[in-house]
Amino acid sequence: MTRKLSISLPDDVAEHLDHVDNASAYIAEAIRLRRKQERTREFFARHGIQITDEGVARAGEKLRAAEERRRQARAA
Repeated sequence: MTRKLSISLPDDVAEHLDHVDNASAYIAEAIRLRRKQERTREFFARHGIQITDEGVARAGEKLRAAEERRRQARAA
């Protein structure tokens, strides 16, 4: 079952959606991903582990750096 909604979005977001084939599916997937992230954070919080945006950003930086090192090693 689906519902039709009318929403307001910032210009930059609306412009991005102008270039997406199926904006409804894109938005639905983004919301599902956000909900999954929230459930993951809630799970860890219940077990005494606090996940912060800063910690996620640092982990992402470390992962990107490791991937770059691996890419460079393969190219050598």
